[in-house]
This record gives sequence, structure tokens and C-alpha cells, in this order.
Amino acid sequence: MFKSKTEIDELFGKDSEVAGLVIAICATMFDNGVRIIPLGGLMRLLGVPSDKAKAHDEQAFELADDFYEQLEEMGFEKISDSQIQIPNNTTLH
Repeated sequence: MFKSKTEIDELFGKDSEVAGLVIAICATMFDNGVRIIPLGGLMRLLGVPSDKAKAHDEQAFELADDFYEQLEEMGFEKISDSQIQIPNNTTLH
């Protein structure tokens, strides 16, 4: 997982929406008992073409047991599902 908010900012730059989606996907997987996140699969969920994501299929990262505590330390706030809204006809990639 990411070690700091700065690391997330450096990786995603101005694409804070993408960073938010990555965190949300990781949180969903964590909530469902998945701790190992395959990087290629995550890329596909974000709309990266499969031929590009394929190069990362052997890479993964692990979510720590204190995943939510780490997010809070980075300044992220947990929001309820009812607060998440994606406008109709929006492409996420």
C-alpha cells in the first residue's frame, strides 16, 4: 500500500479523482476480505487497456490490517456509500 499521502500525490499528480477511485477500490476489496491487490487487475478496473495492464499481472501490493487507520493518518476521511455519486453518462477512464 502507499506509505503516505505525498506518495499518492506523486503517483497520481493532479488526478485526485483517480487516486480516490484507487482508494475506494482498495477499501471495497479490504471490506470483502481481499488483502492482496493485483496491480494488473486494478489497472483494468481503472480502464487501462488489457494489453498494457498485462505487463503488471505479476505485481501486487498488500493491504495492512490497519488499512483504514493508515488512510486516516494520511488525511482521508471515510464516507458513507450514500455520499458517493457518479454522474450519469460519465466515463471513468
